[in-house]
Amino acid sequence: MIENVMFIVQGTIEATGLIGFSLAIARRPINWARTLLVAAVLAILSYTIQSLSFFFGFHTILIMFLIMLYLTKVGQITIVKGFLMISISAVVLGTLEFLSNSVFFNSSNINPQDVVSNQFLWALMGIPQAVIILLLAILISRIFKPIQ
Repeated sequence: MIENVMFIVQGTIEATGLIGFSLAIARRPINWARTLLVAAVLAILSYTIQSLSFFFGFHTILIMFLIMLYLTKVGQITIVKGFLMISISAVVLGTLEFLSNSVFFNSSNINPQDVVSNQFLWALMGIPQAVIILLLAILISRIFKPIQ
């Protein structure tokens, strides 16, 4: 049960960061309460899809598509720009995940397979990059003010 909650919490932070980062680099205003609510729904949807027997990565493609639609509606940007913004955000998140995991595994004596097989630890491993992309979204939105 705690593993399920951890995946949803981590997914909510991550999706909030992805949406916020996408809106920030598009220089659109961010309604953090709405973003958090949408992120929580996306995290639950993502966890549900991961639990089913869809092909690997399907949840990522679907969530990115839904975020792109959200960006076009709320951010009032074109579909192409929405696709570009979520793609850039996903690359940044992937880079943060790689760096975070590399630092963790290189500085500890923990076998990566042990972490992957433990759902609680695996969800916990996703928190650092989720928090970092969220902080980057906040920082970028403060430095580069939204265009009204």
